[in-house]
Amino acid sequence: MMTDSVGLQEDLGPLSDREMELLRLLTTGATNREIARDLQISVNTVKVHLRNIYAKLGVASRTEATMVAVREGWIAVHGDEEEPAGRTEPVAEDLPIALPPPERWPRVSPLRRIGLALACLAAVALLFLPQVLRVGANGDQIDPIGALSPPAGANGGTTNRWQTRAQMPTPRTGLALAAHGGLIYAIAGASSEGATSRVEVYDPQLDAWSRGSAKPTPVGYVRAAVLDGLVYVPGGFDAGERPRDLLEVYDPAQDSWETRAPLPEALGAYALAALDGKLYLFGGRGERGYVDSAYRYDPQADTWQSIGQLSGKRGFVAAAALQGRIYIVGGYNGRDELTTCEVYDPVAGMWSECAPLARPRGGLELVGVRQHLYAMGGGMETYLAFNERYDPRLNAWTRMETPVSGQWLGLGGAFVSPYVYAIGGWNEALLSTNEAYQVLYQLFP
Repeated sequence: MMTDSVGLQEDLGPLSDREMELLRLLTTGATNREIARDLQISVNTVKVHLRNIYAKLGVASRTEATMVAVREGWIAVHGDEEEPAGRTEPVAEDLPIALPPPERWPRVSPLRRIGLALACLAAVALLFLPQVLRVGANGDQIDPIGALSPPAGANGGTTNRWQTRAQMPTPRTGLALAAHGGLIYAIAGASSEGATSRVEVYDPQLDAWSRGSAKPTPVGYVRAAVLDGLVYVPGGFDAGERPRDLLEVYDPAQDSWETRAPLPEALGAYALAALDGKLYLFGGRGERGYVDSAYRYDPQADTWQSIGQLSGKRGFVAAAALQGRIYIVGGYNGRDELTTCEVYDPVAGMWSECAPLARPRGGLELVGVRQHLYAMGGGMETYLAFNERYDPRLNAWTRMETPVSGQWLGLGGAFVSPYVYAIGGWNEALLSTNEAYQVLYQLFP
């Protein structure tokens, strides 16, 4: 057992006794605030110590630091650690914004993350098979079933068919993403300055970003949907972490905003989809916690209408329209991250179940393209090493590779042929990530 100091990077000096003490607390999964309390130092001092520890160990994250501590025998491994009861601080407390997640984001223990990561690498070595293309009726080849790929860094590299594109100018999570006229609009979200009103526009052809008129009300944890050339952005959490009931509408042609009828209740972290000229909003977190509400908005009448309820209360959920129906997937209910998949048929007014996700996902994104759904991100309490694709004909989810492993919360997703774009989010820091996944191929004679 070390009594004075230890270290790996001699040129930077060994770890001090205080740094070793802090490292051991870090490996238990303690938050910065809990470490500060236990060591009777400030949170800022904890952050300074962490930077020094990372530099001396030659690592870039808590997980990597934990792996070094395990490898060097600095901590005893007795199995997975249990999460202490009664914690109220968000796991993402290091998020450098005034608008933290409105509910505690649980985490998987560091040791379990290590085990899962090693299992994923083993799966790649043993099970990698050639990809199988499925051909659509119109001659497009649609999304092969991808083999599980090894994890990549939060912003680093591409895996298989993911391509890294020009980064979003303002890193943020909980943003609204909408595609219209071949452009992608990144609206609002939680940035380093708090809830933002920024509108940044991505042109896939030029691989370049520009600015649009700012949203009138800064909010985070919102969604966007397009109806008749207008981008609808309801609700969200303001800088005071309060849910809002506003509905603001952006006109890309005029680069201007207007206000429409407010939501029936103030909500953020909901799911949103557009189908047949109507908006559909599901779940979310309101003034009294998570809800199971479901609403339809008619832009012609400028009115909201209740259409029933989800099977349970949840937020940080995702929805997408596909083949005349709306799928509502994943989410978080205040206790657990969910695998839930529900289907709403607007014509029949009927609810049904679909096959659950392979992994629980809260804070995910869902995009529908042709005959498939693409579920990306999540990881509020589950280490994720892959995204998922759903085939309604088989009622089954299959694995697809991911460019961001572990945790990818609050990203935005949109489809501009032939790519699904995944932009922004959170993975131990705010992301400016812009990743494109090719889902369609045109066959030529």
